[in-house]
Amino acid sequence: MFFDIDNDLRDIEKAVREFCEKEFDLEYLQRLEDEHRFPKEVYEKIGELGFIGVGFSEDIGGSGYGAMGHVIAVKEMCRSLPGMGMALSLGYIPAFVIDIYGSERQREKYIRPMIEGRYVSAISVTEPDSGSDIGSMKTRIEERGDHFVLNGSKLFTTNAGYADFYTLLARDDNGLTALVIDTELKEKNRPGAFEITDLGRKMGINTTTSGELVFSDFVIPKENILGKRGKGMRTVLDGFELGRIVIAAQAFGAMLYGYEKAVNHAKKRKQFGRPIIKFQSIEHDLVDMYVEIEKCRGILYRAAWLYDRKDPESKKYSSVVKLTIPETAISILNRCIDMFGGYGYMRDQGLEGALRDVRITSIYEGTSKIQKNTISKLLY
Repeated sequence: MFFDIDNDLRDIEKAVREFCEKEFDLEYLQRLEDEHRFPKEVYEKIGELGFIGVGFSEDIGGSGYGAMGHVIAVKEMCRSLPGMGMALSLGYIPAFVIDIYGSERQREKYIRPMIEGRYVSAISVTEPDSGSDIGSMKTRIEERGDHFVLNGSKLFTTNAGYADFYTLLARDDNGLTALVIDTELKEKNRPGAFEITDLGRKMGINTTTSGELVFSDFVIPKENILGKRGKGMRTVLDGFELGRIVIAAQAFGAMLYGYEKAVNHAKKRKQFGRPIIKFQSIEHDLVDMYVEIEKCRGILYRAAWLYDRKDPESKKYSSVVKLTIPETAISILNRCIDMFGGYGYMRDQGLEGALRDVRITSIYEGTSKIQKNTISKLLY
């Protein structure tokens, strides 16, 4: 079966591309990286234009195009400038869990303003001694009368410090439970009950923070429980299923960015009296990249198509694309840098930054090894 996008999504694709061509700027991105600052102004603009809401349902203010809508918007943003597209989409990808399992009140309180570009989201699962092994986490909530008390710490929380709300996973007597907390709730609790520490600069996506959250007798209303108590593992993993597809779209857009720059460079760069694209070794490299890109496009669109139809195969394909596309993107961007030679190693070309940024896509929301574990369980 051939998977492609319909005319409405093509119009959205075009609109996102035109916006990015106008608003995305490499020097601006690099200034944000140097200042370690989230592109809030651009985030607000894509919210106002409806680009955040493309994949969210109409009942909450979105356009209703599902996973395919998210994929098209994120792919185009990362195709224009990977670091910017990744930062912007990371402002709302963490909220998929709330959109799927949140009550009507929770979705209205958190998802609608996020779609409008007014809220940034975050999700906190990883702990200092609990990464891929989610079941070993130690952060706990205890029921005390009409509320819960949260104690523990979370690590590597993207958007920590400026996110407006956080989805957490914690242990209680029923197992693992998901909950949501926000900055308003933080301000109502005693000082020191919820501390956030920025872990500093990292290899890539330095327009976002990676922070540590520490909770000490932090009071949470019972209405902030997300889904059912004791079912938090399933709640979070269902959000990750869509998240992995959209993260694969980040990586796919990044490989398009590199490939298109490489083609343009090969046409203009002359050595030995002719454009380097006329050399067979360069031609073959570009053809190899093109073939890999088309393979990735096919499985990415298939994964989104399956997810939107609630097909059981979606669980497998979300891991297939999360495994395959980031690793392919890393390989293609490396080859693009080689094609540029020394110029590719320089910051002003944008390729070295794209490679550093895209590297995280094979790690967050499940490493490549974890994806292989998931796929093997669904295959055999």
